[in-house]
Amino acid sequence: MIRAALYKSFAVIALVFPASASAYMGPTLGLGVVGTVIAVVGLLLLSLFPFVFVPLRRMLKKTKRKRADEDADA
Repeated sequence: MIRAALYKSFAVIALVFPASASAYMGPTLGLGVVGTVIAVVGLLLLSLFPFVFVPLRRMLKKTKRKRADEDADA
């Protein structure tokens, strides 16, 4: 228990007071990150598309059938 609490406190201290990183992030890495973020957002939007489009298409078909039945009865 004490060891876990000690590790957690060290982790919190390391996150709150980070040391400066001596690393270079070039433009290629930056563009890669931007491209990855755009791809993930696009993937999320495309995955939500069927949940919106399929029920809408079914609703439109149902109303189209109702209109056709009403026109046939009249």
